[in-house]
Amino acid sequence: MDPGSPQGQLLAHVLDNEPQLFDAAVEATLDRLCDEIDDAESASNGVIDVTNDDGDGNAADRAAPKKGGELVLFRRIQEMRAMERRSGVQDVMYAQILQKFMTIGVDMLPPLDDTTLIMRGVDLNQLTKGVHSVEALEMVKEHLLGMLGPEASTAYSNTMVRMSKLQAAQMYAASIMFGYFLRRADKRFSLDRAMGTLPMNPMESAAALEALFNSASAMDSMDEADVPFAGASEFPGSSGPTFDVTSNSTDDDAATATAAGAGAAGGGSTTLKQYIQSFDQQALSDTARIVSLEGVVLAERQTGALFGSVEDLAMEMKEALESGGVEINSADELMSRVQEVVGAGKVKTLTVPVATQRRIVLEAVAFGSFLRDVESGVDARDGRLLTPAPSAGRGREPPGLIGGAA
Repeated sequence: MDPGSPQGQLLAHVLDNEPQLFDAAVEATLDRLCDEIDDAESASNGVIDVTNDDGDGNAADRAAPKKGGELVLFRRIQEMRAMERRSGVQDVMYAQILQKFMTIGVDMLPPLDDTTLIMRGVDLNQLTKGVHSVEALEMVKEHLLGMLGPEASTAYSNTMVRMSKLQAAQMYAASIMFGYFLRRADKRFSLDRAMGTLPMNPMESAAALEALFNSASAMDSMDEADVPFAGASEFPGSSGPTFDVTSNSTDDDAATATAAGAGAAGGGSTTLKQYIQSFDQQALSDTARIVSLEGVVLAERQTGALFGSVEDLAMEMKEALESGGVEINSADELMSRVQEVVGAGKVKTLTVPVATQRRIVLEAVAFGSFLRDVESGVDARDGRLLTPAPSAGRGREPPGLIGGAA
């Protein structure tokens, strides 16, 4: 992906030629962008305030920018500058992602244009252990198996797989989204664990419930025993429960303490997967959504840089599926039809070894994780640098898989 802004070109040059100065160059670039935002806000406030005469005799001069044509032009200039800043922020973020790939010693994939693609092997450990926490690695493995099927377990398989470029692009985009989601969830998991607020795992929950049940049962038993105990002198030979007067607790207290202990230890052995499974639908949706418009655009641009326009590929697939005049009524029929048009060469395709498929998926997951890292860093630097992504619709997010990998 070619950095188009001056900031992006400068950072790309520094990263290639003087990597030791890269972090300082990023800070300087973000400082400059923040200064531009300050200037833009000051100018906007000036336009808003020009109608107020403060009695200095210069009201006419200050009111000049409020003329209709000039005000429209001013606002248009401000919009153009804001677009340039957004482009600059995107290029800064992308350069930081490139740096992270360089740090783990992995060259990012080139544009995938050839119908048969065999690339130099990459140590996949660098795309996994070098990127994700121990807790997240198991979920990355599950995602890989979900994308590629059982063949994914063979790291260096030479089996060739043919798929449409649309399927490959959607697989890549879905994996970016997964990596982004996983990083957000993992950070939240680590914070809750550090604060001791993790939910209990199923075994701990069961133990706590059992302890509370035993506690309630003990209390009921004691209540039932109160009657004969209170009137023991009236019924010769009757005996009530005995208490150790040297102790300040009863069996009920012990059961309550057990339950409290289980609750205090709650979450101690909760896994990341169990933690995510505890999310409600709203929490899942919020965690999976890319926070900034800059992040959404970077995910789209990266996918497009590798596979071409996803919209064009989708239109090509749609036309190919409709060309046979066959009505499609189920997911199985769609999958079968996709395989037919791919086999007949009616759409752009890629033929890659399973090992290369694994690399494509794992790189995309790493890209999504790094995207969240740099987005968080920019937001921490100054939240005004990022544009909030729409929270309602998901139209600008990368599309999901259609038809799977054929």
